[in-house]
Amino acid sequence: MNKYIETFKLFKSDILNALFETLNMLFTAMIVTLIVGILIGFILFITRPGGLYKNKIIYFISSGLINITRSIPYILFIIVIIPFNRLILGTGFGVNASKIPLSLIGIAIFARFTEQALLDVNKSTYETAYALGANTRQYFTHFLLKEARSGLILSFAHTSISLLAYSTVMGIIGGGGLGYLAMSEGYYNFNYPLMWIIIIIMILIVQIIQTTGNIIAKKIDKR
Repeated sequence: MNKYIETFKLFKSDILNALFETLNMLFTAMIVTLIVGILIGFILFITRPGGLYKNKIIYFISSGLINITRSIPYILFIIVIIPFNRLILGTGFGVNASKIPLSLIGIAIFARFTEQALLDVNKSTYETAYALGANTRQYFTHFLLKEARSGLILSFAHTSISLLAYSTVMGIIGGGGLGYLAMSEGYYNFNYPLMWIIIIIMILIVQIIQTTGNIIAKKIDKR
């Protein structure tokens, strides 16, 4: 235990800096993922075969882009997205550049989760809304989303945890973060106490995200 304490004291500033880089990337990606992901997931839901506004072209394009994004190994995805980073930010490397591929993969994951959460809503909800005289907008806002919100919260928590895992390889484009520190200073330099300290920190972050998601989902579940 003393060895771990001494290692933490020695690398305290590096750990805190890496933690800040990870949280910086994670929070930005989470916000973008929540807004854009739920929008695309909603589009998938209403344009899919049997949806209220079924449109084969829109669904095929949206679903195809999501499948392609999720199919590319993430390390390769980071590399191929570098020209896009340069186009948007003027640079393909650094913490800010890391937020783009992290956000894109988060959008793809959460959009698919959103579609599934909306599909899991009991089909009788539409008949109930129609019988009560609700229009389409009211059905979406007052019935569908309210029934699906608990599942959406849990799905967002799962997506956020996945984003944390993906952030560990951002060192490949200079994104830094806990994962990069664990590999560069921990594994490659045989500093295993540092590596395990970082692993424990990441476990704690995952527990916080999952517990928070469970509590919120349970609190707002009024089905």
